[in-house]
Amino acid sequence: MKTLAFDTSTKFLSVALLENNDVRASYHEDIGIRHGEILVPTIKDMLEKTGWKIEEIGLICVGLGPGSFTGLRIAAATVKGFAAVLKNKVVGVPTMDAMIMNFRGTRRSAAPLLDARKGKVYSCIYERRGEAFNRTTDYLLMTIDELLDTLNEKVVFFGDAIEKYRDKLNGHPLAEYTEDIDWYPKAADLGCLGLERSREGSDAPGTLAPLYLHARECNISK
Repeated sequence: MKTLAFDTSTKFLSVALLENNDVRASYHEDIGIRHGEILVPTIKDMLEKTGWKIEEIGLICVGLGPGSFTGLRIAAATVKGFAAVLKNKVVGVPTMDAMIMNFRGTRRSAAPLLDARKGKVYSCIYERRGEAFNRTTDYLLMTIDELLDTLNEKVVFFGDAIEKYRDKLNGHPLAEYTEDIDWYPKAADLGCLGLERSREGSDAPGTLAPLYLHARECNISK
C-alpha cells in the first residue's frame, strides 16, 4: 500500500512516502512555526519527485501529538481535506509512539520528556520487549515531580525538557537521561506504525482529533 505520513507536532516538519514499509521519499527539517506554509507544497513536491499521483495514496498517517497546538490543528485540517477528496484510509498515531522508535538500540525502559509549559511536561513510559516498545503508561501531562513519583524502575528520558529539569532528574535514583539522539518524530516511523494499525481498522477523518491532553487550556474564551 502507498502511504503518506506526516507530523507537525514539533518545530520539525516530517513527511514521508512509503510503499508498505519501504520509504520512497522523506523530508525532515527544522522549520520553526512555518508548517502551514510548507506542509502541502512539500507533499506535492515529494509526490512529483517520486512519480506518484495523489490518487494512488491508499493510507494517510498523521501524528496526533501532544505538541504544538497550531501545528496539530494544521495536520488535522490537512488530513481531513485530503481524505474528503481521496476517500482513503486515515490513521492517527500518537507522536510519542513515533518518538520512541529513535531508541531502537536500547534494552532499557525509556520515555519522552517534553516541555508542556505552565510547569508541566508531556511523557509516556515504554518498555522494550523483543523488537518492539510497549507502552506501560497512559500519555501523561503532569509536573516533573508527579512524573518522577510514579517511577518504580529505571527510565531513560529524552526530549526538550531535559535541560529545564536536569537537576530534578540528577537527584532521582531511577531517572536517567540522554541528549545524544535526534529524538524528534520521524514520519517514516509514524507511517510504519500507522500501516500496522490500519490492519485492525482506520479512523473516521471527520472525528480525528489531536491529542492535546490539556484541551481545556486551548479553548478560546469569548
